[in-house]
Amino acid sequence: MNENNLAVVFNTFLFLLSLLPAVYLRYLPFRTILAPKARRRLLQGYAFIFFAELAASLLLFFSGVLSYSFHTFKLFYIFFGFLPYFLLNLCMIRPYAAQHIFILGTQFILSSTVSTIAILLVLTFSSESDFFDHFATYCALNLTIYLTVLPVVRPFFRQIFLRFSTISTDRFWLYICPLPLLMLAHDVYFSTSPEVLASRYLFPRVLLFVCGVLIALAAWRGLEYILQQAATTERNLALLTRMNSIGEYTRTLQEKQARLSIVRHDLRHNAQMLADLISRGEDDAAMRLVQRMSGQIDATRVEHFASNPLIDAALSVYVRQARQKDIAVEARIDLPASFAAEVDLSLVLCNLFENAIHAEEEEPQQQRAIRLLARTKGASIFFSIENRRSTPVPLAANGLPRSRDSLPGHGYGTRSLLLFAEKYGAEFFTEQKDGWFSILLHVPQVERMEK
Repeated sequence: MNENNLAVVFNTFLFLLSLLPAVYLRYLPFRTILAPKARRRLLQGYAFIFFAELAASLLLFFSGVLSYSFHTFKLFYIFFGFLPYFLLNLCMIRPYAAQHIFILGTQFILSSTVSTIAILLVLTFSSESDFFDHFATYCALNLTIYLTVLPVVRPFFRQIFLRFSTISTDRFWLYICPLPLLMLAHDVYFSTSPEVLASRYLFPRVLLFVCGVLIALAAWRGLEYILQQAATTERNLALLTRMNSIGEYTRTLQEKQARLSIVRHDLRHNAQMLADLISRGEDDAAMRLVQRMSGQIDATRVEHFASNPLIDAALSVYVRQARQKDIAVEARIDLPASFAAEVDLSLVLCNLFENAIHAEEEEPQQQRAIRLLARTKGASIFFSIENRRSTPVPLAANGLPRSRDSLPGHGYGTRSLLLFAEKYGAEFFTEQKDGWFSILLHVPQVERMEK
């Protein structure tokens, strides 16, 4: 192979290599929602596409089907270089078509800006007419600049879906996804000529970059607003649930109080009956009367789970619901009688307990069980809720159980936990082990309140 052929191979390889950072950016937003096996398959697909494009390009160049020129590389860059990777993402990362399109357009605006900078740097020591003689330098600069920019843009691409994964944003993405590509359409229309146009179209490219930044910011701020509205709705619904639970708890107390009044009213009569039975030597009848009186008194007993009244009320209601559905409940709660986060923690507890009850309804009746543990250590609170689970629980990108949007009201528990964690700087993680699914929460520096 002569020196010219080596240059063709090297330049083609370097050009295709310079496209890989863009491939990485299009993969990054979806990385956390992919299972390890799917990630491996996707990366293997990327590697196959890279070498297939390299082999096909060299074959077309050496066979004379395509001319080895800057114009060919430009057309490949604009229309074909991204396409196999994009189609692979569409097939393997579903159902996120609108998000794929938005990320493609945003990444293309960034790539256009980086490419323009690289071309302008090459033109500082060459002319437009001999630019292709320095094509390898352009590719190397393009790759270097892209890798330099990656740490700056990576947080946006990594968080744009993960941060807002707890809310339904499908309609939002459907409306906004074409904007970056529509902005690119004008630039692409005037960029397909064989000439080097970076210096002549510098101002439009700058405007394109500014528009891309504004679109990205608009998408982020729009999603932030949707998240805030969802948080407000979630809190209102949680408070409504809390009011209902307190109402049910109050009704339970009233029922027990009414029974206690009856017991007190009958106490004198029962005591007289007991004395008469004992005086007549009817020990068995006296014992039955004592047992009946003991049962009446037990029926008025209020079961307490925590010294904190809000936590205690929440647990009382949901423990009762769980037991009505034949779910065994074990609760060990050691929390302060009053602390700063008690209202929000009781809301989280209500939602997570309700989710656990719904999950246990899918388990065999004899295996249903829920365990709660809460304790303080210093200024921190450690809380866990566990429920039996015979099948693996699918997790979302945030590490919490994936919500089923088709069920009305489903997912409030996990979203309330996310909001609580953000508000109080809490940490949480999930665990699936030995037939139990657990959510563990650590709340640091909880301020106690004196009453």
